[in-house]
Amino acid sequence: MERILAIEDSPLVQAQLQDILQPGYRLDLCGDGPAGIAAATADPPDLILLDIYLPGMDGYAVCRELKGHPGTREVPVLFLTSLGAGEEKVRGFEAGADDYLVKPFYPGELLARVRLHLSSRREKRLALEVERLKLLRELAVALSHELNNPLTSLIGRLHLAEKALPDDAGETRQQLAEMRPELERVRAIVAKLARASRVARTEYVLGEEMIDLERLDE
Repeated sequence: MERILAIEDSPLVQAQLQDILQPGYRLDLCGDGPAGIAAATADPPDLILLDIYLPGMDGYAVCRELKGHPGTREVPVLFLTSLGAGEEKVRGFEAGADDYLVKPFYPGELLARVRLHLSSRREKRLALEVERLKLLRELAVALSHELNNPLTSLIGRLHLAEKALPDDAGETRQQLAEMRPELERVRAIVAKLARASRVARTEYVLGEEMIDLERLDE
């Protein structure tokens, strides 16, 4: 279940958020800015609802802190405020907010905004995962090519060395024989890497494909 952190000091608004969001999301509540920052950075949520007028540390400062932290900079922040003035919205966006909702808000509007930003974040994560898997595939192919030629040469030279040994070189022959299964293990790994570019792919979003790493052992 996706998790939402609400940094809001009003017990009434907290109760409203619980009524609207808790059936579909896990909701954590904090009543002031420092507590919200600590909670968000310790365990980053999927989305943050942030009141502007908080005791001690206002929402603008909280948002700047969150957007400057590597663990929370990508978490969407939706400002909640009782003011709808244009300059307030500008200040919010300048602080790094992703959206703005004026109180009192309609439950349907809040849910729509929450769903929109959570969906957008999921899509960004999926796109990033696709890019990572593409890089992994390219790396696997490059490594297989780089390793295959010297490995083939080593196995061939091992075979020639074994043939050239005199009959009384039993200990040396045994040592060479022990090398062979280790080289075969390396060759099996190289073969798996080579297969990564052409098998075990799964259709993904927007025509992309993913490598199913669990199937590389097949």
